[in-house]
Amino acid sequence: MSTKYPSTMSCTEAFDQLSACYSVGGQFRNYYRYGEFNACTRQLEKFKFCVLHGTDPVKIQQWYRDQAKFNAMHRGSSDEIWEER
Repeated sequence: MSTKYPSTMSCTEAFDQLSACYSVGGQFRNYYRYGEFNACTRQLEKFKFCVLHGTDPVKIQQWYRDQAKFNAMHRGSSDEIWEER
C-alpha cells in the first residue's frame, strides 16, 4: 500500500464540502471566479464514494490517486476567465 495518498476519508468532511458547495456563498464564489454556477458533481461523487467505500483503505488511496491524475490533466485557473472579460 502506498503512503503517498491518504488511506482514510471522513464522510463528515465530504458532506461539509458538499453543503458548502451548494450554499449561496459557494455558488456566488464559483460564479465570480469562473462565470458559471457549480453543479457540485465532484463534491457529490466524493460523498457518495465515502458512504459506499469509506472503510476500505485500498479503494480510498486509489480514489485519491485518480483525483490527483484528474487534477493534473485539467489544471486551469480563473485567470483564463478574467482574460476573456
